[in-house]
Amino acid sequence: MPEAGNREIVIRLYRDGWGRGDLDAIDSAFASRHVLHWNEQRPSVQKRTTAELKEIVLYYRAAFPDLKVTLDELVVQDDKVAVQVTFEGTHSGTYEGFQPTHKKSRFTDMQILTIKDGKIIETTLGSGGLKYFFGILDGSILQG
Repeated sequence: MPEAGNREIVIRLYRDGWGRGDLDAIDSAFASRHVLHWNEQRPSVQKRTTAELKEIVLYYRAAFPDLKVTLDELVVQDDKVAVQVTFEGTHSGTYEGFQPTHKKSRFTDMQILTIKDGKIIETTLGSGGLKYFFGILDGSILQG
């Protein structure tokens, strides 16, 4: 059952990798080279190594040390896994040059992961404007 295996890979990634900061979960989830489609400001395609992905997890967990990750929805079809994931935490560390606001924040994102041979090879993130969702910047800037 490849779909069941793909489901478990993604659950462990978010539960252990993001949720607990377990870097072994990042190593076991991702292929050594990974393509990230990210829509923060403008659409982009970035190639990431597992070392870079681990740095991203550590960076977010340092900025939001009480980070809680919840998988709200998870749908598996063939080599694709679609998730709706919610990140909650308090902005207690520096994030992209912004000093801690100590605000509790919540952000929900839709992501599609492609898995080949038991490893995530591609991720498409639906996120945009994380600084606004995490409460670092005042959302009124968007109205200007």
